[in-house]
Amino acid sequence: MSGIYIHFPFCKSKCIYCNFYSVAALQHKEAYLSALLKEVEMSTGYLPDKHVATVYFGGGTPSLLDVSEVETILTALSQRYNLSADAEITFEANPEQLDKQYARDLKSIGINRLSVGIQSFSDNLLQLLKRRHTAAEAKQTLLTVFEAGFENVSVDLIYGIPYRSENQWNDELALAFSFPITHLSAYSLTVEPSTLLDRKIRSKQFLPIDERIEEDNYKQLIDKAQSSGFVHYEISNFAKNGCFSRHNFAYWEGVPYLGLGPSAHSFDGHSRQWNPADIQQYVQNIEVGHREEEKELLTIEMQFNEYVMLMLRTFKGIDIEHIKTHFGVQYANRTLQHWSRVPATYYCQPEASHYVLTAEGMRFADKIAVDLLA
Repeated sequence: MSGIYIHFPFCKSKCIYCNFYSVAALQHKEAYLSALLKEVEMSTGYLPDKHVATVYFGGGTPSLLDVSEVETILTALSQRYNLSADAEITFEANPEQLDKQYARDLKSIGINRLSVGIQSFSDNLLQLLKRRHTAAEAKQTLLTVFEAGFENVSVDLIYGIPYRSENQWNDELALAFSFPITHLSAYSLTVEPSTLLDRKIRSKQFLPIDERIEEDNYKQLIDKAQSSGFVHYEISNFAKNGCFSRHNFAYWEGVPYLGLGPSAHSFDGHSRQWNPADIQQYVQNIEVGHREEEKELLTIEMQFNEYVMLMLRTFKGIDIEHIKTHFGVQYANRTLQHWSRVPATYYCQPEASHYVLTAEGMRFADKIAVDLLA
């Protein structure tokens, strides 16, 4: 089973922290949609398996698509791939677009999982982050999507914002978990180069990120999620009732996937390729029958490094037997040798060959992973 990702690169405005490829204008939307449908046709031989288990609409702001446009894309995919009967079809949406009719229409065409970009329930913080919705709209949106019949709903929140107190963060978490959501993704406010946030911090218009606040917020997040019945299944992701993001977990486990749209990446199990992060260049490429901008063949070493970096972030951890089978004995032995230096409080072993980071260890996941890399 494979997965398909569709990148919709348009927004009404750019958030202060965002470094994903998107443009704050819609004038190339029609050209993009035409090229996207052509790319679906062009890419039918890419995946090793035409059975597709997940489809994910990300961006950008996919909720700027008309429902009829979403349906056209899904129809094109279903004509060329075997979408499983229980396929997880996720759609990212912002609160300001997600009214009751739009939510109902999305559900009627087959969208069965929503990822709602709340980010904060504070009007002051939303304004700081350059989000377009209000706290009241965020709360109303969650009520709306459940009234529309959605049962699998994820919420995005941002922690580590220097202007927010611990009590405010705790209140926002309590509010999020008061809704019948099945999934929460929470990410620290990260300063990416060339973003508006980066420029504002350097010009002293925005307080610098405080690692202490970030760590304290993360501890609160873990405690609140666990007390609300959510499983901490990846560093930034929590799910209830087994409602993990099947699409994202497939990425982490190295399942092949097809990426469609500007800047989208694809992986066929052996190599990775990606489209240009430029709408006009993307459209021109598709018009002349050329998909990828660049391509790289993944060596065994590169595949091993990706396995360690990604799986160490999850509640499955790394498996020495898997490493031995897929990458070789020398990689397994080297991993064990380096793992001997990891503090005992940072991990547990649910099985003899499995090494899984504890909540304390997850704070140092990147450093641990770097030490293990080939």
